[in-house]
Amino acid sequence: MKIFLFCILIIFALTSASALECKITEINAVPGEEVAIPLKIINTENREETYYLSYYGEIEGYFYYESKRISSIKLNANESATLSFVFKVPEKLGLYYISLQAEESVGITLNVSYPENSLEVIPKIKSVILEAGDTVSIDLTLKNKLNARYNLNLSCEVPESWECRFYDGGYEIQKLTLSAGETRTIKVSIETESSAEVGTYFVKLKFDNKIEELEIWINKTHVGEKGEIRLRLIDKDGKGVASAKITVGEEVFYTSGDGEAIIEVLPGTYELRITKGGYEEKTIRDVKVKGGRTTDLGTILLEKKAYYAEIVVSSRVSATIGEITKIPVKIKNSGYADDSYALRVEGLPSGYTATFKQNNLAISEIFIESGDVEELTLEIYVPSTAEPGEIALKVVVEGAYTAVENLNLKLIGTFKLYFEPENGKYTITTSQGEAVVLKGSVKNSGVGTTLTNIRISVTLPNSYWELEDITPELISSLKPGESYPVSIKINVPSDASPSEYKVTIDVKADQTETAERITFVVQEKGYGTLVGIAIITASLFVIYLLIKKFGRR
Repeated sequence: MKIFLFCILIIFALTSASALECKITEINAVPGEEVAIPLKIINTENREETYYLSYYGEIEGYFYYESKRISSIKLNANESATLSFVFKVPEKLGLYYISLQAEESVGITLNVSYPENSLEVIPKIKSVILEAGDTVSIDLTLKNKLNARYNLNLSCEVPESWECRFYDGGYEIQKLTLSAGETRTIKVSIETESSAEVGTYFVKLKFDNKIEELEIWINKTHVGEKGEIRLRLIDKDGKGVASAKITVGEEVFYTSGDGEAIIEVLPGTYELRITKGGYEEKTIRDVKVKGGRTTDLGTILLEKKAYYAEIVVSSRVSATIGEITKIPVKIKNSGYADDSYALRVEGLPSGYTATFKQNNLAISEIFIESGDVEELTLEIYVPSTAEPGEIALKVVVEGAYTAVENLNLKLIGTFKLYFEPENGKYTITTSQGEAVVLKGSVKNSGVGTTLTNIRISVTLPNSYWELEDITPELISSLKPGESYPVSIKINVPSDASPSEYKVTIDVKADQTETAERITFVVQEKGYGTLVGIAIITASLFVIYLLIKKFGRR
């Protein structure tokens, strides 16, 4: 569009009787320079004329005559005047078209550029030796050789994953303006990649079209190595924040007792998310880690919340059915303000009770000053009708801040197995060679638990005693309170010495076992009756003989 307009103006000027003359058709200038174009206006008419002055183009300028700014000029017949058009050169490089008009027009091409060798760059160092991952800072002296302001665009061409930045007075820069003839010293910072292999690399520093090349020799690599992030977390009092959670990518780390953390990760750029109960969450972005190098984030302040409470209680507790289970509970006010807390347990079934106690005194609310910890006992009663299993409870501490901690209560019964001989007889009197049938019952006297796979065995006094039968040998299950009859037949040796003998009855279930001892008193076998019968028989036989003898006479 600009070229088309310019061509129309030139054609118009060539086909008209020109009253405006300019010997300049093309101008080379630098950005920001002030340029004056001499012009001559001739009144070719035979009468006085007034000429109105104007211009077109992406510039800002004025017409001057005898050092005065004008917008029109009056000339007598055949009179001429010399004036000038003064404008400021645009900052942007490129070609511009200017049309100057005074009834007639002239066209001028403006080429905005910097001449070659208009900028001198002197690096203090041209070549350096570094370890992979190191950063080097080099002073650069820039000298503007122009009599005009010089606007520079700064850029770098570096190996992959390297970084390059320019600084002026401690500030990172991408553009720079040098006044006419100015000399200024800036810095370039070149950050190498820790995984760079040993060898020679080149960095190109670009100042618009001017290029300065630096050589960097890498003499040691850290390829495959992890890097470190170090930091220390403190609160407003300057104390280290212990056990703060630091999430880095998919990994989790924690601060030590004095708030320090050493985090080892693979090279890369990370976001750190820092969390700690009672403190505001903090996120640190764009943390760059190099292999074999330490990134020190220094001391970081974590701000406390006004209200925050923490509950310390075991997440899983076993409770015996039919009994009271005592659970230690600690409550800490981690906020910077004092607070009162209501205490409760959520999720208790019907028949269960929960009581918080402090020094054996039942309480439902407690006041805790900032930073203090109170130790309580939570007593939970499980009714005897409860079934074994698990109950999910919540311990709730409610104040300006509500803290909730999960508590899984595992309900267990009592395992009690009992063998009782019939009629409670633990002593049995028997004789040599007799077979004794011992009767009794096996009973599940526990609470809340069915006993399974109950087996009965007998330990005899010695190998001469004989266990003839156990009925039954296996009881598949017994519910709490149930009993089952048992019969045990034992043969006493015929030659057993008269004495006391111990027989052990062992009863074992999958869950528990028991043993009972039965005393066998073995007596010598009695012959008195047989002797008496023999004497009576002999006496009768003698009488018989006597009667027979005297009866014949």
